[in-house]
Amino acid sequence: MASNKSSVIGIPSGKVGNVIIRIRNGKPFYYSLPANFKASKSKAAVRGRRNFAATVAIAKTANGTPELQEIWKNAKVPGTNAYQRLIKNNAKLVKDGLLTTSNKITPEGLPLILNSAAIENKKLNLSFNCPSNPDLSFPATLFVFIYFGNESGTIIPLFKKISEPASGGNYTQELALDSMSRKLLTKDPSPVVFIALAGGTQNKKKVYWTSTVSVKL
Repeated sequence: MASNKSSVIGIPSGKVGNVIIRIRNGKPFYYSLPANFKASKSKAAVRGRRNFAATVAIAKTANGTPELQEIWKNAKVPGTNAYQRLIKNNAKLVKDGLLTTSNKITPEGLPLILNSAAIENKKLNLSFNCPSNPDLSFPATLFVFIYFGNESGTIIPLFKKISEPASGGNYTQELALDSMSRKLLTKDPSPVVFIALAGGTQNKKKVYWTSTVSVKL
């Protein structure tokens, strides 16, 4: 058994190849499996591996986004770093190997209400409400993750700058879909869409964010 320091992006716990990783007191410990080890094929074991894979997928995608990584790093939620916090906050929300509309790309934050989401003419059209809040200043960034659960759990992240607050906090936004997204839609026309908004403050070098809202199209 050996221990090692966590990397910047963090290290997930679980099975990787013939090594099992366990996090204890914020440090990863590595255990080698016997050469003849065979992964269990029981329904519970298979479901557990699929759930873990889905959790890692959303955690890696969010942690790979510098702004979201910074948000999770500064959030007051359990976990030793941004990546581990993403893992801990999403693991129990996965069901049957798939992400659900309860999963998160941001910690709990300012209110955000999703009114509608639809894909038309190669674009994702969103309508949402974000009440005016002195902590959330503009320009702000709109984060959108499109999750194609039927296509090996592919997640397409989209980002858009919003230059100024909308009247009454009512926003309508269009995001162009790339060729990969359009191809995935032909096989999985009902992906899950996660959205959140984040921005700084006028007087403090801080970032404030909204809770994640989501919908299955």
